[in-house]
Amino acid sequence: MAQAGLNHVRIPIGYWAVAPIDGEPYVSGQIDYLDQAVTWARAAGLKVVVDLHGAPGSQNGFDNSGHRGPIQWQQGNTVNQTMTAFDALARRYAQSDTVTAIEAINEPNIPGGVDEGGLKNYYYSALADVQRLNPSTTLFMSDGFQPVESWNGFMQGSNVAMDTHHYQVFDTGLLSMSIDDHVKTACSLATQHTMQSDKPVVVGEWTGALTDCAKYLNGVGNAARYDGTYMSTTKYGDCTGKSTGSVADFSAEEKANTRRYIEAQLEAYEMKSGWLFWTWKTEGAPGWDMQDLLANQLFPTSPTDRQYPHQCS
Repeated sequence: MAQAGLNHVRIPIGYWAVAPIDGEPYVSGQIDYLDQAVTWARAAGLKVVVDLHGAPGSQNGFDNSGHRGPIQWQQGNTVNQTMTAFDALARRYAQSDTVTAIEAINEPNIPGGVDEGGLKNYYYSALADVQRLNPSTTLFMSDGFQPVESWNGFMQGSNVAMDTHHYQVFDTGLLSMSIDDHVKTACSLATQHTMQSDKPVVVGEWTGALTDCAKYLNGVGNAARYDGTYMSTTKYGDCTGKSTGSVADFSAEEKANTRRYIEAQLEAYEMKSGWLFWTWKTEGAPGWDMQDLLANQLFPTSPTDRQYPHQCS
């Protein structure tokens, strides 16, 4: 990672790793591996963002929260249980010389039903917890699938950063766009982040993929919008060669479009406070695997390596 010019790695972890709940089916033991990852990062000269990715009851209904289905976070004692997990992470890492930020909760789904007022109260508690332990550690605060400017005035002046995620694959309107439109959409975010937010904005997740074809991307058992087999019968293209494998198997046009799209996003996201790519390594998901993209010259190998410069200017 360091050789690729990266300086931070965001590592997700579920609440069950540090604050398991009796009767739940999750396997424990992950925290030891997170400790090891922090040690490796320190040795490589990298910094770490620890990300509380799954909360009790699920904060978004996505399988990556640990529970796919109804959003039950904020019901019963789930917020207090989440705070227990966050506090355990903060106590463990807030004073680390390698962990620069801790994310309060990943992708709480406000459009899906998460109460914004309750979420803000949780953010206040998380910030107080971190600042009590180490005022220099930044609190990453998800935008909750809301415009980043909608959070203006909230916790302004505190050591917080907005975490926003940008994908152009989970909506049929986006999937139907040309590569020129994908680039324009990415570039438009630069203005949004730079001019409209009163906080540092980090794009904490983004991808080189231009389709939702990757295996299990939409959940185990679900197919893809792109080829009309999931949530839509409209076909925008063929998922052959895009579900598994490597970008090495892409056509010349697909490779050029992927490289151009990645460079546009880099240009846009670096106008504010930076980015974290999702993800460094996958099990054969073309466009989502940075190692694979680097190996095939579709991701710049240095910060100044550009084949499509000045796309956003």
